[in-house]
Amino acid sequence: MSRLRLPRLRLTGVQGVRTSDLMGLLLKLALLGVALYAAYKTFSRWKGLYDRFVGPPPVPQRPEPPRAPEPAPTTQTAQTRPKVIEDTVQCVGCGAYVSTAAEKCGHCGRPLP
Repeated sequence: MSRLRLPRLRLTGVQGVRTSDLMGLLLKLALLGVALYAAYKTFSRWKGLYDRFVGPPPVPQRPEPPRAPEPAPTTQTAQTRPKVIEDTVQCVGCGAYVSTAAEKCGHCGRPLP
């Protein structure tokens, strides 16, 4: 009896990459992830043990900012100066209030009475 030969099937993924090659790559990536996670956990555990027995590193203190110089005392300050309030009159032409010391209105130019 003669043997019947069947065509061999090739499983290919994207752009002609074999599925077995793709699975091998995924396995390598998964193992790399597990190795990185294990290294991180080991480092953090050793760091925690070190901090527990030795103590955490000292926190650098910020220097105090320099103070502003105090103003020199003056003879008259704003609180002791008397407030000057001038009398005003209303302009007949435009209705603006003008100081009595002024000779004419600043808006319309009319002389004050």
